[in-house]
Formats: sequence, structure tokens, C-alpha cells
Amino acid sequence: MSGLLFDYAALFAALLIVTYLLPAGIFQLVRQVASPASRIQSRPLRAGQIRREVFYSLRAVAIFALYGLGLLAAYRAGWTALEPDWSAWPWWWPAVGFLAAIFLHDTWFYWTHRAMHLKGVFGWIHAEHHRSVTPTPWSILSFDILETIPQFGVFVIMVMFVPMHPAVLWAYLLFDSMVNAAGHCGYEIIPERQRTHWLLRYTNAVTHHDLHHARFNCNYAQYFNIWDRLCGTFRDREPSLKPPIRPA
Repeated sequence: MSGLLFDYAALFAALLIVTYLLPAGIFQLVRQVASPASRIQSRPLRAGQIRREVFYSLRAVAIFALYGLGLLAAYRAGWTALEPDWSAWPWWWPAVGFLAAIFLHDTWFYWTHRAMHLKGVFGWIHAEHHRSVTPTPWSILSFDILETIPQFGVFVIMVMFVPMHPAVLWAYLLFDSMVNAAGHCGYEIIPERQRTHWLLRYTNAVTHHDLHHARFNCNYAQYFNIWDRLCGTFRDREPSLKPPIRPA
């Protein structure tokens, strides 16, 4: 029993730092130093918003650590695709596993995220996250309890089916959390010349996810806007325009 509690505490601490405190803290600093002209929405934060976001995010981390115990047990039993021996991999394989995780996660996130917005589903699964109409980095894990299931589910698929070193998995967790925190920071940190570049225009800027929080019915994907473009849910705007503000 003590070993199980130790494993849970270790997972909670690691997830708390890697997936929440570090990325949210960094992009909170970005908010402090960013130019006011780069602010995307003019709506002020609601009273008590950050306190609420932190509370629900800490609850989500606690739930993720509980789920993580199952994956840890599967890893120790040798049932996962994780391989801790670096010599078992070609030199290029860590990058392949990392890229595979990105594309797998982006597809999973688009379709599960869009499903969570369906009428009759949204209020049960995704409404808590969208209470932050003007998001902050502290809202990145502010989930309803049921939403933690699809949010964690993609990592179950990665661990079970994508061959990678455990260190690559943790690096991906940090990368994903940094992208997530950037998308919720409320300030456009991507220069316009990069957002309109012929290749980079297919990646999401902060504006795209901020518009999702403001409008609710567009820009469902995580990293790229390819699925949104293909499915007609992509929304962009001229850089000089502010997104419309939903009524409180």
C-alpha cells in the first residue's frame, strides 16, 4: 500500500510540474511582459477566474495521476510500447516517435474536442473549460471530471502503441503543455509574417484557439488547422481585428 501511495505521489508531483506549473507559470510571465497591443480580447477576466482555473486544474492533475498508476503498472509488466534502453533504437527513432505523437494527438484532439461540443454532451463534459471565455495559462487543465477521460485517453494510446523511450514521452508531455499554455495566454506571440508563411499558416497561432474560446464553434484542433480547414470549422481573422466578445 505504501508503494502505491509513493507511486501516486511521484506521478502527481511530476505531472503537476511538467504539465501545469512550469508551462502555466512561463506563459503567465509572458502575459506580464507582452505588449498590450498583442492582447487578443478586450474582455477583462471574471472575478475569481484564475482561482477557479487553478482549483479545477489541480483536480485534473490528481485524476491524471490516478489514471497514470494504471499505465505505470502496464509499463512495469512489459505491456506497453515504451522501451527504456536507448541502444534498442536507431539514432533517428526518438524524433520519429515524437512526431508520431504530435500527429496522433492532433487528430485525436480534433475529433474528441469536436464531439465534446455536441449538443447534449457539452454541458456534461466540456462546459467547465469554456467558463474561461477569456482564457489564461492557468486554465489549460481546467476540466470537468468526465473530460479527463478523453484528454488522458490519447496518452494511453501513445504508451500502448507508439514505440518510444520514456524520456521522449515526458519531453512530449512538456512540449504539449507548453503549446497548450501558449494557446491560452491571451496574447498573440507569433509574428504576423510567420502566421501567414505558406507552410506555417497550417499551424495554429494563439489567435486561433482564443477564437475558439470566444466563439465556441471553430478551431478545434491542437497543433495544426488542417482538420479544421478540411471540415469547415476553421476561422481566422485579419490581424487588426478583435474577435467578437460573447455576452457574459
